[in-house]
Amino acid sequence: MFHLLNKNLNLQLFLLVILAGWSAWLIFTQMSLLPQEGTMMMYHYLALLWTSSKTIVRLIVLALVLTMTVGVIKHFDKNHFYESRTYMPGIFFLLLLNCGKFLNHFSPALLTCFFIALILLIYSPNESSANLKNRIFTFGLAIAIATLLDISAFGIVLFLILTISINNVTSIKDNLILFSGLLIPYIYAFAIAYLIGTMPVFLQSWRDLALFEPVKQFTHLRIIDYATLAFFVLALILLAIRDKQFLDNKLIIIRQAFANNHLLLFSMLIFLWLGSVPFPLALTYLILPASIYMAIAAIPKRRCILVDVLVVALCVLLWL
Repeated sequence: MFHLLNKNLNLQLFLLVILAGWSAWLIFTQMSLLPQEGTMMMYHYLALLWTSSKTIVRLIVLALVLTMTVGVIKHFDKNHFYESRTYMPGIFFLLLLNCGKFLNHFSPALLTCFFIALILLIYSPNESSANLKNRIFTFGLAIAIATLLDISAFGIVLFLILTISINNVTSIKDNLILFSGLLIPYIYAFAIAYLIGTMPVFLQSWRDLALFEPVKQFTHLRIIDYATLAFFVLALILLAIRDKQFLDNKLIIIRQAFANNHLLLFSMLIFLWLGSVPFPLALTYLILPASIYMAIAAIPKRRCILVDVLVVALCVLLWL
């Protein structure tokens, strides 16, 4: 099914519009606010905006979802995982996002997912060192803003450090530029809090930060949630193995980009346990790399039914 869909661009575009419309419907009819207690200070401001105007926040979330969808499609195309144009990564992303009911809650995880998509759009593993140096500071700024919204966004820091270290040779000066970009938003946040007299509130928000919520709630999940988590891991392992077999004969830069997807999944899998977003909502952090695995797995015809079964079964379990 997905293999045949991958060959029909018009049908893909039609399905993409349907899924985007489904996302908009969930955002404007089902979305509620994840409680702000224990979250980062900047998320509190978004919670205040939600209280004053839910419509504005929902429009922002819709814009973020559309940007993430475009981002994962552009990332897939930029790294030449498929010879022809395809919208399959965006389809899988929206399918997981909607079936998992991740849009039923406005959460920090959704914001971090947006910044991951932004980094994927900006960074390219085969980019020249000169161009990369010009963007390192931008990386730092974007990641710092993400961490001020969600503590688990430090997973993006780990992902970027691992990716640049493996794919590019960086000097101490480059690392200092990256960390200066990380520091500036924090300096501004402390300075503004000091100038407007809200420093005690700002510091208290750090003391009240809820950490390791997924760990604390892991023993209180439903049986279906445990089954979903186990199947999610199994499905990604099988899809990754299939993808590797398909990409073994591809150019090294394509295999390098595929390895970066492993690093992204690994980094976010580690740091999702750190934050305040509980399971199963914390799986939001993993759907971008998961959609890349699924889109690559849908390309080869051999045993394509296995991909259909894995994806459909995963969507059903997420829905339950």
